[in-house]
Amino acid sequence: MAPRASSEVAGTRNRLPHLSLQHLGAPVLLLVILAGFYWRLVLTYQFDWLSSPDIAMQVLPWFEEDARQMHSGHLPTWDPHTWGGQPLLAQAQPGGAYPLNWILFRWPLQHGHINVVALQWYYVLERWMAALFCYLLCRDLGCSRTASIVGGLIFALSSYIGNTDWPQMVNGALWAPLILMFALRVGRGDRPLASSALCGLFWGVSWLSGHHQAPLFTSLTVAGVWLYYILRSGRINWRVARYGALAVALMGLVGAFQTLPASEYGHLAKRWVDAGDALGWNQVVPYYVHQRYSMKLWSLVGIVYPGLHQNADPFLGVVAFTLAMIGVATAWKEHAVKIMGAVAIGGLIYSLGANSVFQGLLYAVVPTVEKARTPSMSVFIWSLGAAALAAFGVDRVGRLRESVWGGRFAAGLLAFGLFTWGLMLAVMFANHVTWPNDDRVGISALCAVLLAALLYAWRTGNLGYGPAGALVVCLLLLELGNSSGMTFGDRANADQRQFLDRAWGSRDVADFLNAQPKPFRVGVQEDVLAPNWAEYYDLDTIQAYGASVLSDFREVEFFTPQSKKLLNQRYSVGRQPQMPGEQTLFEGANGVKVFYYPDAFPRAWAVHEIVALKSKDEGRSMVTDHLDELRSKAMMLQPALTLPACSGNDQVNITRYSPERVGIRANMTCDGMVVLSDNYYPGWKAMVDGKASDIHEVNLTMRGVLVPAGSHEVQFVYRPARVFAAGAITAIGMIGACVLVYAGRRRAIS
Repeated sequence: MAPRASSEVAGTRNRLPHLSLQHLGAPVLLLVILAGFYWRLVLTYQFDWLSSPDIAMQVLPWFEEDARQMHSGHLPTWDPHTWGGQPLLAQAQPGGAYPLNWILFRWPLQHGHINVVALQWYYVLERWMAALFCYLLCRDLGCSRTASIVGGLIFALSSYIGNTDWPQMVNGALWAPLILMFALRVGRGDRPLASSALCGLFWGVSWLSGHHQAPLFTSLTVAGVWLYYILRSGRINWRVARYGALAVALMGLVGAFQTLPASEYGHLAKRWVDAGDALGWNQVVPYYVHQRYSMKLWSLVGIVYPGLHQNADPFLGVVAFTLAMIGVATAWKEHAVKIMGAVAIGGLIYSLGANSVFQGLLYAVVPTVEKARTPSMSVFIWSLGAAALAAFGVDRVGRLRESVWGGRFAAGLLAFGLFTWGLMLAVMFANHVTWPNDDRVGISALCAVLLAALLYAWRTGNLGYGPAGALVVCLLLLELGNSSGMTFGDRANADQRQFLDRAWGSRDVADFLNAQPKPFRVGVQEDVLAPNWAEYYDLDTIQAYGASVLSDFREVEFFTPQSKKLLNQRYSVGRQPQMPGEQTLFEGANGVKVFYYPDAFPRAWAVHEIVALKSKDEGRSMVTDHLDELRSKAMMLQPALTLPACSGNDQVNITRYSPERVGIRANMTCDGMVVLSDNYYPGWKAMVDGKASDIHEVNLTMRGVLVPAGSHEVQFVYRPARVFAAGAITAIGMIGACVLVYAGRRRAIS
C-alpha cells in the first residue's frame, strides 16, 4: 500500500529507511518479531498465559466445550454442563460466534482437550493481528513501512492489548485499527462506498468476538470521527452521513449472529457486574460500578512506568511515548496527526471514568453505554491513537536535526532517566539498600537514557538511518518486554499454576466419573477444584463460575441440599462429603474423593399431579419442606394443567443425552407428564413419538412434556430460531459488504 501524497495525511520526507528484513514482507516480519517477543509461550514449555483465575477457571472450560461440540460436527449453541444448562453461543463470552475461534476449536485435540501449543499460538496470533491491522492503518495514513511496523508493535504489545489475557476482549479490540482506517477513508471521500462497506464488515466482526465493551468503545470513537467530518465545513455533510449510516447498517447485519442471540439471552438472564446482586437486562448498571472500574488518576504515571496502574493498563513506555510526542511536535500541521491525537486523548479521557465529566455524560445519554461497566478498558483507543502518532514520530525524526526539538527531547529524556535512577537510589537507601517494590521502573530509566543517546547521535550525524531504525525497534521491544508477558504463569511455580491445577487437575477422578452411567450432576468443592472443573472434563454441574445465569434458574435455591437433590446431583468431588448420606466411592492419587448420593432425583421422571403455585416463594418452600412429593408432582405457576389421578410404576429412561438433543423412553401407566431437570429456554422443541408437543415450565425452571399412557419416545431438540435467523442475517451482511466493495471499486476505476 503506497503512501498518500494528500495534504490530509503524513508526508514522505525524512523517514527512517525500511528495516533490513523488509523483503520478507511486513506481515511475516511482524509474526517473526512477535514469536520472538513471546518466546516464553512458543519457544519453551515453561509458561502459560492461562494461569490467571478467570482464564483458567472460566474461559478455558468454555473453550473446551466449544471445541468438543465443533469436533462433534455442529456449532456450539447449548451448554448442558453448567447452571442446569445454558445457551452457549448466546452467552457471547465463550466466543462461539467468532469465526476465527473456529480454527482453534477445530484444531486436532490432544488427549481429548485443546492442544496447549495451539492455545499458546492463539495468544500470539491475536497480537499479530492487532499489530498487522495497526500497521495497515499507519500505512494508509502515509507512514513508511518501518514507521508502520513500529506503530503496529506499540498497539499490539503495550497498554490494553499487550497486557490483557481475556481473549474475547482482545478479539473485540484488535479490529479497531481497520474500522477506524475505513471510517477515515469515508470521511475524506476515498472510495466511500467500498470504504463504508469494509468499515461495517470489520465493525460487525468485532461484535462477533464475544464481549461488548471493546466494540462499544470503538463505536463511540468512530461516531466522534464521523461527527467531526459531518460538521467540519460548518454545515451538514450528508454524503458522509449516508455512508456512515450504511456502515452502521452493515455492522448490525454482520454482528447479528452474536448480538441477536445475546439480546434474547440477556432479557432472560441475570448478569453479575459487581453491583451486589446480579442485574437484569432492563436494570441500569449503577454508576458506582463505573467509578470502581475507572482508571485512577495516579495510573497516568503508568504511561511510562510499567506496573503502576489500577484496572486497565495505559503503559506505552518511554520510547513509544517519546516517539508519539515527536510526531505531535514535528507534524502537528498534518490533518491525520490531529485526528489520531484526538483519538488518543479521547480514549484516555474516557478511561478516567469517574474523573471525566464526558464519560459520565455519555453514560447518562447514550443507550447501552452503561452496560460497558469498565471505562478503563477504553485505554486501547488511547494506545491506538498513540501508536499512530509514534509512527509519524519515526518518520519525522529526521527533522530533529535542524530543530530545537531534537535537543529538547534528548535533554528531557536524559533528565527523566537520571531523575528515576536518583529516586530509586533514595528509596533504596531509605529501605536499608533494598528495593521494596517493582524494580521495572529502572528499565524505563535505562530506555530513556539510551533513547537520549540515540537522538544525540542522530542529531550529530554519528548514526545513520539504518542503524537508527533497528535500534529504535530493539529499544521499543526491550521496554515493552518488561510489561507484556510478565504475568505469564511459570509451570515450575506452584503458586502461579494453582488455578490451572484446579481447572485441569485430578484427571483420574474425572475418568472415574465419566465411566459412570450418564446423565448426572456433580458437586465440586471450590477450595479443592475449580468451579468449572466439571465442564472441563465433560461433566455436568449445578453451580459454576460464570458472568451470568438464567433468571428462572436463580429462583431455585440451588445451593441448598434439597435443591441439589432435586437437580440430580448424584456425585460430589472434594476432600469431605458435602451432603448428609453421601458414600465414598473413589479416591484419586492426590487425595480428591468421589462421593455418591443415592437419594438424588433422576435427570428425568414422570409425575401425575400438577400443583398450582401462587408465587415462586411458594415453590421454593415446597422444595425445602416437601421435596419428596415432587417425585410424583410438578409445580406450575397459575394457570396450571390438570392431570388424571393415577398411581403406578412408570419407567422413564434417558436413551440419549447430548448438548442439543435428549432422548427419553417413557412407559406410562396412565396419562402424565415427563419432567426433565434441565433449564426451560426458548428454542427447545419437544416431540412425542415424532409429533410436536408443547414444553411447559415446571418446578420453577425445568421442562415438562405431557405424555399419554403407554410406551412412548420423547425427544427434546434445541433448534433456536433466533440463532438460525441471526446466522442468515450475518451471512447476508457479509455477502452484501463484499458486493458493495466490488461495486465501489468498479465505480472508482470507471
